[in-house]
Amino acid sequence: MKVFFLALVLLCFCCITTNAQGTFCPPPNIGFESGTFNGWSCDTGRVDSLGHLSLISCQPAPGRQTIIDANYYPQIDPFGKFPTLCPYGGSHSIKLGNQDTSKRAESISYTFTVPEGANKYSITFYYAVVIQNPPHLNFQQPRFTVKTYNLTDNTFITCSSFDFIASDTLSQSGFKHSDTVLNKRRPATVYYKDWAPATINLQGCAGKQVKLEFATNDCTLGGHFGYAYLDVAEDCSSPIVGNSYCSTQTSMALTAPGGYGNYKWYTPDLSQLVHVGQVYSISPPPEDGTKYAVIMEPFEGYGCRETLYTTVSENKAAFIFKTADTLWGCEKTGVDLTLPSVTAGSSSDLQLSYFTDMYGLNYLYKPQKILTSGTYYIKAVNREGCISVQPVNVVVANPVITVVDPPSVTYPVTVDLSSTFTRQNNAVYEYFKDAAATNIVADYQHIAHSGTYYIKGTNKSGCITIKPVNVTVFPPPPPVVKAANTFTPNNDGINDYFSLTITGFGSFGSVRIYNRYGQLTFESKSQDILWDGKFRGLPAATGTYYWIFEGTNTYYNTKVTESGFITLLR
Repeated sequence: MKVFFLALVLLCFCCITTNAQGTFCPPPNIGFESGTFNGWSCDTGRVDSLGHLSLISCQPAPGRQTIIDANYYPQIDPFGKFPTLCPYGGSHSIKLGNQDTSKRAESISYTFTVPEGANKYSITFYYAVVIQNPPHLNFQQPRFTVKTYNLTDNTFITCSSFDFIASDTLSQSGFKHSDTVLNKRRPATVYYKDWAPATINLQGCAGKQVKLEFATNDCTLGGHFGYAYLDVAEDCSSPIVGNSYCSTQTSMALTAPGGYGNYKWYTPDLSQLVHVGQVYSISPPPEDGTKYAVIMEPFEGYGCRETLYTTVSENKAAFIFKTADTLWGCEKTGVDLTLPSVTAGSSSDLQLSYFTDMYGLNYLYKPQKILTSGTYYIKAVNREGCISVQPVNVVVANPVITVVDPPSVTYPVTVDLSSTFTRQNNAVYEYFKDAAATNIVADYQHIAHSGTYYIKGTNKSGCITIKPVNVTVFPPPPPVVKAANTFTPNNDGINDYFSLTITGFGSFGSVRIYNRYGQLTFESKSQDILWDGKFRGLPAATGTYYWIFEGTNTYYNTKVTESGFITLLR
């Protein structure tokens, strides 16, 4: 049995796919698609101080052997931030173990007979792992094991068994540190690994009874946990995907099962190497009936070499698959790749799936809400098995508004808000007095008062950005109202009228003149109508009069009142 030191991981298995060279369907409910553990045996118990498991057969234990469907909570694992439901197909997964500790152990097993004639037969499981790595001895660590038994021959299939143990070397195997804080503290480093495939090779087991066993256990000291997720793909497809193409396709891609370290494609007699890599893209497609072989070398300690064969077949069915070139979205709402408009004009019988790579190997977990710009890929499969993978460019961007506060000015110099940032051609801009963008600025090019204003940018996708800009405008001095203290209305053309002068930013409202008895002698609401020294059409008496001016400070739009004395002489 291969031993791998992992550090307590949340082992998340997913999608175990039964593969055989020929059409051999998997045994019933190996993928939990009935929503039950029918066909599976469940055991629970404890791990002793030496790392041995003591298990007894039982009914599925809630919280330790749990069915997961689309309604399961949480949908995202708290440590690895990956889906708890297998993303590689099927509507059910299971959770093995939990976050509790106390030296618990649990397992599930499935016994079946490999079909007669299935000499090339394998099971591919996809797993993701989250591990807590306490400073224990290896046999004390939390672990996850995969064991395969040939019950017919009473043998243990070493090549198809795995033992994952917590250790400090996890980062070398693709594990990352989890940012999740456990119970407000971090008693041991937590590692996780996103979904990845592994394969159990049952070559030479045709007609034999085989038992698969998956187990998890806490650390032997009782302080650290381990659990897993598992699913099995219940399909009858060939282990090599993509060997059927439609006559309208200009290229095709053969995809070997995942979980191996190296792939080499050959002609069927293994005499000529044609490609290296898990996916073999061929353009134009080869002739109908062309055969290929692929030799798959495992990662060190992760199984055995396997050779698979496939035959390419051409299908005359129509296959139309179109995707939008570029989709635009906003930072909060993102882009939904699953909308029908994204694949408008395609054939109606397509099964779609979503990926982050052009070969369709890495699933996109949330295609309904893409929040990061980039190129994503949609894989279409029709009823005849023809496959096409098309790219879609996603641009998630709100308008960029980088504001530089303008230098301070003194009125009557004003500030143009549109000059405080660089405009983008695909955005429309508006200017407001409030952060909610409800009180619009009428004349944004001539801001005369200090304050915080707000620039709102809206792009073609309806995405909105609002940014503040701070404006400082020093006010002008208050208006000055002056009048002569004497005037001589004798019609000599010199100083015949009483008038006021307004200096600065002020406007005339009215002027009233009173005699010494408080009697209103003159009133004007126009700066052009001056007092000529008469009262009721007759020359007013010489003496001192009192004037009151009312106007407006045109900068602040406030009332201005001034007063003074004027002496009338004749």
